[in-house]
Amino acid sequence: MYNALVFIHLVCAIVWMGGMAFMLLALRPAAMATLEAQPRARLMVAVMRRFFLAVCIAIVGLLATGGHLYTSAFRASKSVVGAGVVPLGWDIMAGMGVLMCLIFGHIYFAGFKKYQRAVAAGEWPVAAKAAGQIHGLVITNFCLGWLAIAAVKLLA
Repeated sequence: MYNALVFIHLVCAIVWMGGMAFMLLALRPAAMATLEAQPRARLMVAVMRRFFLAVCIAIVGLLATGGHLYTSAFRASKSVVGAGVVPLGWDIMAGMGVLMCLIFGHIYFAGFKKYQRAVAAGEWPVAAKAAGQIHGLVITNFCLGWLAIAAVKLLA
């Protein structure tokens, strides 16, 4: 059971982190270099809609498996040591994960909704500003994700 939960947790993290890597390092730069603003904005709305659905599913999987693994380890250490203790890296990963989920919530419910509405209405300056804000927050989440991975691997 433990290995299956870790596997699901890793798959969900790879989907989210890999998607951000693809968006930041490949899709966005290529779209910026080859497409005019309006077709690029329409493409990015369609891509983000699909990617954000995958991220929502990944977040559910990450929170479910991560929560179960964390509380199981906490309970196990409490029964053996007498105090609930998990590795510091796990605490940092959990904190970063929750922060990433909150940032994603802001990206999706504020930034992306604003971006979608602006593109649909042809309000290109508003769309460009919203896209820039989304981009900055995705970079933040990408960095936090790498810090979480480093913490769990280096401080566990």
